[in-house]
Amino acid sequence: MQQMPETQFVQAIAKILGDEFFLSDMIWQEELTVMQDDLATLIARQANAGNRLAMRMADCCPITFTKQ
Repeated sequence: MQQMPETQFVQAIAKILGDEFFLSDMIWQEELTVMQDDLATLIARQANAGNRLAMRMADCCPITFTKQ
């Protein structure tokens, strides 16, 4: 995957989470799992592509993201 500019990366995160993440009192488990998978995949792929913001996010969650 090609590295995204940081603004595009942030927009992709916002698209995955959407307003529902911030405004809902409850998110169904299935929807939450999709959000988690999509977000983790985006961060991992972008970190591997050299996106500094994604790399920093991955560094902040060392159990979720391991360096290869």
